[in-house]
Amino acid sequence: MVHDGCRERIGRFTCDKRRSRSEIVADFARVFAATGDDIDFDSFGYPTEADEAWTEEREADTECSARAVKMMQWLATRPEKEIALVTHSSWLKHLFRNFGGTTAEKDKQSLHRLAGNAEIRTVCLAMHRGFYPEGEWVDDNTFVPAHESFRRYRYAPSIEAIAGMHKNL
Repeated sequence: MVHDGCRERIGRFTCDKRRSRSEIVADFARVFAATGDDIDFDSFGYPTEADEAWTEEREADTECSARAVKMMQWLATRPEKEIALVTHSSWLKHLFRNFGGTTAEKDKQSLHRLAGNAEIRTVCLAMHRGFYPEGEWVDDNTFVPAHESFRRYRYAPSIEAIAGMHKNL
């Protein structure tokens, strides 16, 4: 899966600018040919060919932090029990600084420090009602996200619907 929500901090530096969709697809053509797979750009934050989010001005800390939390909200609704998220140290810094405000100082410093190169961190997500993405509660125990890529169980899109989304890329 590729998701724009966990990309590096946006703006100012060209190394943080996403390549065009066509360049990415061309680079992965052999992988797609061998696996029969594809990248679902539309469902995961790549609605346009060019990187329209990137500007000459650096993304504000508050915007990057909010984007990181929104990405975690999306991850928390995924049906998988274990997920490996590959991202950048600046994005992780902005994510983790949203949390741990009431923990012991030593734990807070460990959580808030800048990640090292190729560092692996293990995080357990525990959701509560205030952390869910947009959607509605249909009863006390069932939440149905507004965006279908968030949905699980009987509310999830069918395999056929997902395949249809992939074919329309």
